[in-house]
Amino acid sequence: MGASTITSVRRGAPLLPGTGRPAAHRHPGDLLRVGLGIALLGLAFLVARRGQLSIFETDVFRLINDLPALIYVPVWTVMQLGNGMAVFVLAGVAALARRFRMARDLLLAAGLASLATTLAKAWVGRERPGGLPVGAVLHEAILGGNGFVSGHSAVAAALATAAAPYLSRRLRRVAWALALTVGLARIYVGAHLPLDVLGGLLVGWISGSLVHYVFGVPRWEPTAAHVADLLARFGLPAQQLRPAAVHARSSHPFLGTAADGRRLFIKVLDPDPFDRDWLYRGARMLVVGDVKDVGALASLGRQAVDEAVAAMTARERGVRVPPVLLARGTDGRALVVQELVDARSLESLSPQEITADLLGRVWEQVAGLGAARIAHRDLVASNVLVDRAGDPWIVDFGNAETGADADAVARDVAELMTSLALRSAPEVIADSAVAGLGRDVVTHALPSLEPLSLSAVTRAELRTEPTRLDDLRRETYRRLALPETELPRLQPAGVLAWLAVLAGAATVFVGLQAIGGTTGVLAEVEFEGWRWLGAAVAIAFVSRAAAAVAARSAVDRRLAVGRMYAADLVTAGAALVHGRPGGRVVAGRYYERAGVLPGSAVHAYERIRSGTTLGAAAVAAASVVLALADGRLTTWRYPDSLLALAALGSTAFLLVSLGQAFTRRHAPASAARQRAGLRRLGGRRIATVVGWSAAAIALEAAALVAALHGVGGHVPVTVSAAVYTVLRLFWVALPATGAPGIAEVSLVLALTALGEPLTSACAGVLVFRLLTFWAPAVLGSLLAARFAHRLFL
Repeated sequence: MGASTITSVRRGAPLLPGTGRPAAHRHPGDLLRVGLGIALLGLAFLVARRGQLSIFETDVFRLINDLPALIYVPVWTVMQLGNGMAVFVLAGVAALARRFRMARDLLLAAGLASLATTLAKAWVGRERPGGLPVGAVLHEAILGGNGFVSGHSAVAAALATAAAPYLSRRLRRVAWALALTVGLARIYVGAHLPLDVLGGLLVGWISGSLVHYVFGVPRWEPTAAHVADLLARFGLPAQQLRPAAVHARSSHPFLGTAADGRRLFIKVLDPDPFDRDWLYRGARMLVVGDVKDVGALASLGRQAVDEAVAAMTARERGVRVPPVLLARGTDGRALVVQELVDARSLESLSPQEITADLLGRVWEQVAGLGAARIAHRDLVASNVLVDRAGDPWIVDFGNAETGADADAVARDVAELMTSLALRSAPEVIADSAVAGLGRDVVTHALPSLEPLSLSAVTRAELRTEPTRLDDLRRETYRRLALPETELPRLQPAGVLAWLAVLAGAATVFVGLQAIGGTTGVLAEVEFEGWRWLGAAVAIAFVSRAAAAVAARSAVDRRLAVGRMYAADLVTAGAALVHGRPGGRVVAGRYYERAGVLPGSAVHAYERIRSGTTLGAAAVAAASVVLALADGRLTTWRYPDSLLALAALGSTAFLLVSLGQAFTRRHAPASAARQRAGLRRLGGRRIATVVGWSAAAIALEAAALVAALHGVGGHVPVTVSAAVYTVLRLFWVALPATGAPGIAEVSLVLALTALGEPLTSACAGVLVFRLLTFWAPAVLGSLLAARFAHRLFL
């Protein structure tokens, strides 16, 4: 492996033989676990709040609770691992073994789980099985108190989660098997229902993951003696082993000397890198669309062999790559050994040393990789070495792909151009790339000269010099004699603009509550209403995801759904403060920064709008037909509080419009609006855009229905859906009718005209618009402010 500048943060396995003292690292995967655990716990909470047992849960309880009494003693013994005393015993054992961080994590995770359990029991108030008609067999005396969630299960899961980074993979499996056994034991003795145990396991998982994220987890570090044993075992004994002074991802580099005197570079693969976790990788694929910044999923031996094959293939095709001497892996241990090149990385050279002649030689090697169809997938300046003769070497093929397509090769070119532009003049890099690779290759790489197409390490470097990429792209367009379409930059909204928009939002929320005659939306939520509100939250989230999929199909580049979701949020935030033209500009810049060519980025927003209009029309027509077929859309009455609602909507609309006027007053002239219908997409993509847009709008209607039921609404489902979808069609076709204030009032008026009480109509519309408009817009504004330098502004 070469001198990669990425330092990965991951779970190690310090109990493996031959390891050194681990260092603590934080990893976003733990925060992902916290978020996912909270979401699942919220669903369990909504089910538990019903106060009714499902047939499935009852059957599962009886299946476990009816097991014979002869297993009581071993079950009871394992169950004590969820006892508070077990926490102190295990933490004490860890401290005696001088694993003080492990002892700390055990105590903190178990304490946090116990506190969360107490709060959940008081909030939900679900009885234990002995007080419910489930025919519980009580194998031991059960203390009083509520059942949801199981405290023993929470503590056991917290201990297993907290201890996992300090254990080998096999011991982690044992720890989790014991935690699950504790949960089953609580069902067996009659203390808890299955949902109680599931909630407890989630609480423990959340608690342990949160402790890991706050305090970090250990990273596996091999010793020189451990590496020497591996080399001798694999037939390449070496001496003078020492850690190499480079950072690496999912591996540990060492230097050494072979028996014949050759100097060696040894890459020891991490036996259990955190970023191989399926949950973390799945989230990255959804959000980013690529996992080139994380380790491979294959076994260690396969990873070593794949890297060696890619390196040897490149060498055989004429690329200057250090010879591979060994690639072997077994029993959770693997390494790749290459001859050490007496060279420095391009990253360490001064700008004066990066000459045109050197760049020409570098691009010659890159051209060789392209001709061999080898995508390096981590081709940054630190992975290009320059020897004493001035010849470049390509190293670190850990993520390489043989037989790659042209797009993957083009991304390598864009990656290295950007990495080099951070160390030399962008015009020099652009000129040398075109001269060394040719116009066609560099033109193909143009869409990838955008932040969201680059690796995490390059994006991190760009934050220190955010103008470098723009300069490189501009110089590349100039060198290729291509016109560059530049979208205008939005100026930050001033204080007056924000105050006006916030005043408009406050007018909507305070005014609707006053007109509805309630002191708060939550006051209208009935006991069963919490389930409906939970469903409204989930449906609103899924509806945004469906809209993101529709937008993805309308863009001339396959982007990750997560990135399109973020684009949707940021566009909503910009449209709220800057108006619809501002939203169009922000969307276009986002697509451009994600690798869409500027001309196509300008068209993408209008394509999405066209698809949304057609989808809204289809859903509105279908819902009206269904409502008429039910005979529920024929009775109308004069809406309640018409004048008061009209005054409220007008005031809110004027305030928000005033804020948008403040932003436009100081903004540059926006790009001319370009009509871009769906015709060029082809029949299949048109159907995809319209279909997903229709699904998103149908889900929004379902969220409105759930919100109304949550506050005690009585309008039939088909009627509510028909009213909303028709209004939604107007909001898309005539944007002024869906402006803040007007949208809320028009929806309340329509619902009250159909017989919905004014109180529940106001409360339901407030919840619905908060979930589908206000909250996404605020979140999008925060994302834009936080990530503007990284994404598009």
